[in-house]
Amino acid sequence: MAKLSKDFRKEIKFSEVAVEGLFAGLLAGLAMAAWMAVSALIRSETLGDLFSRFNPTQTASPLMGLLLHLAASSVYGILFGLVWYLASTPRHTDLSGRQAVVLGAGYGVLLFLLGWYLLLPASASPLRQLPFWQFGLAHLIYGAIMGWLIRHSIR
Repeated sequence: MAKLSKDFRKEIKFSEVAVEGLFAGLLAGLAMAAWMAVSALIRSETLGDLFSRFNPTQTASPLMGLLLHLAASSVYGILFGLVWYLASTPRHTDLSGRQAVVLGAGYGVLLFLLGWYLLLPASASPLRQLPFWQFGLAHLIYGAIMGWLIRHSIR
């Protein structure tokens, strides 16, 4: 495996990592949505009902909910790009695959905890009606996949 050079910050700009984070966040958001869809179907919830929860407006549309979820996943992916960039210091320029997945999973869990305990209660979001374990595991999957994707995309 080729190591990134010691001049990581000179070779890879934050803007490049942000774009990689955007795409990694989008793909990881699709994987998260797939997990949520499967677990909703197991609970006998329709996909329309599930994705409508992601739309905060009065006229909750499943398609709009899915698109809003993917948009948020992409924005959080950009933020993860910043985390990745800061974690890749000149002393430690190349995170291993395991480290990338763990960093991403930790990021996903952090997003879940902030959302579950702060954002969703404050906004009275219908996402709070989802089972704790389902929503938490969805964020863990999101973060782990995003960590793996961004590591392999910038190599």
